[in-house]
Amino acid sequence: MIHSETLAETMLLTRDGARRRLRLRFVALVMAVALAMGLIGTAGPARADDDDLVKALAALAIVGIIAHASQQDHLQPAPVPRPVAGPKVPGVCAIEIVGQHSRATVYGERCIRAQGFGWRLPQGCARPARIYGQNDRIYTPQCLQNAGFRIGSNRN
Repeated sequence: MIHSETLAETMLLTRDGARRRLRLRFVALVMAVALAMGLIGTAGPARADDDDLVKALAALAIVGIIAHASQQDHLQPAPVPRPVAGPKVPGVCAIEIVGQHSRATVYGERCIRAQGFGWRLPQGCARPARIYGQNDRIYTPQCLQNAGFRIGSNRN
């Protein structure tokens, strides 16, 4: 797990790390299939016809895996946002993070709970963070809205 001193760094590192892990898994899968196909070809007696056939099958398998993986990346449907009719997350819990080139707003779980919000928060998009020296989980507005919550205003 990557540790970071600031909230903004935690969000950026977590997002980029997941993409890298996914790419590494895909490369490892392709390499494992290629290695397995190569071992299958060397396990039996070496004949010119069998060797050529094994090489051709290995090449077709690798091309098929790559084509299938690239096709899956393009065919994934965009997530459909849920209607905004759910409970309202307290706007006073908004934490604005201002970076050099961007800004982000997140909501801390401790603050949300302290405001009396009793609904179950989505765990799939929660990110760990340290806020005022305490461990907490944070949520982006998009995460909360996709889970069916509305975002309250900062004014009461």
